Amino acid sequence: MIITLTACNSQDDQSGKGHKKEVKVALSAEVNPPYLYTNKKNEFVGLDMDYMKMLEKKLPQYDFKYEVGEEESNLVGIGSGKFDMGINWFFKTPEREKQFLYQDVPYSYALPLLVVNKDTNNIHSLNDLPNKKLTPMAPSGGLYSILTQYNKSHDSKIDIDTIQEPSNGDSLKMVSQQRRDAMFLNWNTYTAIQEQINADVKIGGIVKKEPLHIVYNKKQQKLHDDIDKATQELKDEGKLQKLSKKYFDINIFDSLEDINKNKDKLEVE
Repeated sequence: MIITLTACNSQDDQSGKGHKKEVKVALSAEVNPPYLYTNKKNEFVGLDMDYMKMLEKKLPQYDFKYEVGEEESNLVGIGSGKFDMGINWFFKTPEREKQFLYQDVPYSYALPLLVVNKDTNNIHSLNDLPNKKLTPMAPSGGLYSILTQYNKSHDSKIDIDTIQEPSNGDSLKMVSQQRRDAMFLNWNTYTAIQEQINADVKIGGIVKKEPLHIVYNKKQQKLHDDIDKATQELKDEGKLQKLSKKYFDINIFDSLEDINKNKDKLEVE
């Protein structure tokens, strides 16, 4: 099922050069707080939508039209030209770089992190994982790619235990019960699960800042360049940083070292 949403932009095109160019934007039906989710009125909200509203004001020459569909079919649609672009927490992978244009100026970051038992104090980064037992993970996606890339560039390897459909809740319980040393996942996934099960765990360390990108059809170079320019302006104006503090309580554009100093702010209260 595809749901069409109207653009948030009410600003008229002041260019005097005719009609706005329509841009078809794919949104994922799989909600992903705090980046993209629905409110009580079933409207899409979150960091991604706030960012898109900012772009609409910066780029009045475009008329953004939003459609909601399943993520994999959205990517197929972007590749075929059904959609001009898609936004929802996309990591850059070598396979996808062959198929799509990626945003060059990130509008935000994901925070892949290591969750450990509350009594564990010696696991903070990927360098601490060789000879440790990680919880099982799916053999695809951005997190798996981060670990495999690490193993390619380091002599001491991380043992990656893969399973097609791991249960994040079960994995967090494994760490809580000290049956596994750590779990590698993203901050937003961690908070969503921890709010439900309140496991005896903590954040051992934020591993990296993974840039989040808009994904474009390869023919949309001009749109790509215009959005990159607008995104850099929003960052220079401090508006993306304010957006980060709204949703994370920290400035996600800070250095990884500073973010780790403030990692307690990322814990579930």
